Amino acid sequence: MKRFIRCAMLTSCVLSLATLSLFPVHPSSAASDRNPPAMQIRQLAESREKLAYSLGIQAYLYGYPLVVVAKTRGDMTRRLAPLDEFAYSESLASPAFREIVTPNSDTLYLNAWLDLSQSPVLLEVPNDPQNRYYTVQMLDAYTNTFHNESNRSTQQQARQSIIVGPGWSGPLPKHLKRIDAPTNTVWLVGRVEVKDKQDLPAALAFEKQIRIHPLLPSRLERSKRTAPAVPADALQSLSFYRIMTDMIRQNPPPACDNVLLHQFALAGIDVQTGFDPARLDPATRVGLQRALQDGPRIVQNGFFPYTTVKNGWGSFSPIGSYGDDFLARAFIAYSGLAANVPAEEAYFRALTDSANKPLSGAKKYLLHFDRDQIPRTTAFWSINVYTPASYLAQTKANRSSVRSNNGTLQLNPDGSLDIAIQQEPPKDKQVNWLPTPSGDFNLVLRIFAPEQGSQGPGYNLPPIQERR
Repeated sequence: MKRFIRCAMLTSCVLSLATLSLFPVHPSSAASDRNPPAMQIRQLAESREKLAYSLGIQAYLYGYPLVVVAKTRGDMTRRLAPLDEFAYSESLASPAFREIVTPNSDTLYLNAWLDLSQSPVLLEVPNDPQNRYYTVQMLDAYTNTFHNESNRSTQQQARQSIIVGPGWSGPLPKHLKRIDAPTNTVWLVGRVEVKDKQDLPAALAFEKQIRIHPLLPSRLERSKRTAPAVPADALQSLSFYRIMTDMIRQNPPPACDNVLLHQFALAGIDVQTGFDPARLDPATRVGLQRALQDGPRIVQNGFFPYTTVKNGWGSFSPIGSYGDDFLARAFIAYSGLAANVPAEEAYFRALTDSANKPLSGAKKYLLHFDRDQIPRTTAFWSINVYTPASYLAQTKANRSSVRSNNGTLQLNPDGSLDIAIQQEPPKDKQVNWLPTPSGDFNLVLRIFAPEQGSQGPGYNLPPIQERR
């Protein structure tokens, strides 16, 4: 039903554009007589440029996650692990970590890129008697999360599942849980809880028990185990539209998106035949190049329609799964690639203090949680410090987070919680401390496995107060 409604709405939105493209309005012969041929040719070129610009912007918003996925997949399958194999992290993310933007420093990451066009893939997760938080998030080629295999979904039991692509028609083991992927390109992003330094060896051992195996390894050719490399300038050059159309052809979207994709073809962004800059007329090329100049800025500022800010903390919706909110999808691919769905991981970002001033390492702050404001979760929560570029901040303490699962947070006698946010350690050693860098920074509070209903519309995080 949701897919049908989405298709109906999308069809309605682009019907007028489709009608105009099929039935153009011709000027009267009298008007034509008043316009010399050269002027008519110039006006036609201007119209084609404007059409290409308009469609190029819409295609950029639609295709941005696809191009980011293609680039990330190409890079990771060359540097970390080939297709259909996990790359396991050996340590928590640090300021040097650059695989994705806005990483956390509280869980081990494991990553795998699947090519389900060749074979379904078997996923194994272990017994979890200690109830260690973990999840294996599954994203399609468009960065929509379609499943989480976690300690909650398996009830802490070992389980084998089979991940199946949309075109698969072969036999499957009947005793395995079947997980249907919307696209043949799938990204597995695993997260495994680490409580503290002493817990790291046990977390590493647990992580290695999460495994994948192609169901039919004999069908895979070793020479094709890496994904195509993507040019470094793919997000700013005409190669963007080639990569986008290639990815769409390999990973078809819901059928209702075709009404939009058909319009892109008017600017040469043709999913059926692919994108070839050599086939563009000069006006269309100029229009698309203009779109590539403005498109990145539109994506980078795409948070505005989807963000709710309370006490300086912003939350974003939709997140993790986007339907036809293509700008929201593109913005999260830019600012928080692989963000999970709220039921698995809730996110809040703070850029300013209670006076709406940017957070700065030159100042000292206090974050005070009343007892009923402390996040409620069946796992844990954390606050990480980031640079303006959305990477973990380097601090003098060589630490950029506080978290609730390591036994260090101390509550006040009334059950409230205070966290000092500043460069230097507080004079009172009993005060909880979140170190900051010297320059500007921002904070992300994550709630892993939030209690159902605990982060509803009435939930407010406390403001960040500057301390004099």
